[in-house]
Amino acid sequence: MFKLLAVLALVSASVAHRYKGGIYRQTKNATYDYQNLTWDEAHEYEECDGFVDSYDEQDEGVGKDGAEALNDMHHFMSRHHPKRMEDICIDVEAGPVCPDFHRDNSAGHCGFETVIIPKGKWMVADIDMADEMGVRNAYKGKIFYKYRGPHKIRFVYPAMVKWQLNKNGERVKGEIAMYLPAEHQSNPPKSEYNEVRIEEWDETKVYLRPYGGYRDDAEFKQQFTLLREAVGMAGLIYKDNEEWEAGYTYLRYGRQRIEAMVLDSSYKA
Repeated sequence: MFKLLAVLALVSASVAHRYKGGIYRQTKNATYDYQNLTWDEAHEYEECDGFVDSYDEQDEGVGKDGAEALNDMHHFMSRHHPKRMEDICIDVEAGPVCPDFHRDNSAGHCGFETVIIPKGKWMVADIDMADEMGVRNAYKGKIFYKYRGPHKIRFVYPAMVKWQLNKNGERVKGEIAMYLPAEHQSNPPKSEYNEVRIEEWDETKVYLRPYGGYRDDAEFKQQFTLLREAVGMAGLIYKDNEEWEAGYTYLRYGRQRIEAMVLDSSYKA
């Protein structure tokens, strides 16, 4: 009996270490090779004068060496320049793990990148706007446990979060979506649950700014303000009732890359 209790205690400790609830301390230090990139190399477009000085993206001192993280998260707390797409989308074993987004550095303009998202099928779930952890729970409790997991669908970057805005610019509705891998595009598995649906999205043009921190950072929210300013200076028109986020690592913890997006309102494929 004593041995059994000891084993259970070890298992419980292991699980607790892997998931610690709402408030954590950082237990891992990460050394990112791309920390040595310049701003232009990391973001891959020309920044507008004064923009880069208006927020703090690279802060090596946050949450290091076991210090309590400022945003109460757990893994890889140092903010950093965003990881480049060329370092994200090729897995040594799996091969390409991103859909074929066409990326352009918006030459002739400053402050944003232009991306064409191809027409395709996505697995989609609604976000509970009253839930503080609504984005994470929509992914884990709905998309993963009720669709991706049962059908053994491989992960494809990014996780896309779509927000509908009211006339005051406040988020009133949210959805999280993941692109179906190529092998499932023509015949996606049927969803057995109402919480997850399959949608076919038309080809879309978006303007974006990548960020190397966390989706709850005030600095990330500021990227939407800077993005709209830059797109406006370029004389381009975007939808004012919608904004998207594209995330390239696990939603709950610190990201390697997150993108603030607005949609071109006049684009036709």
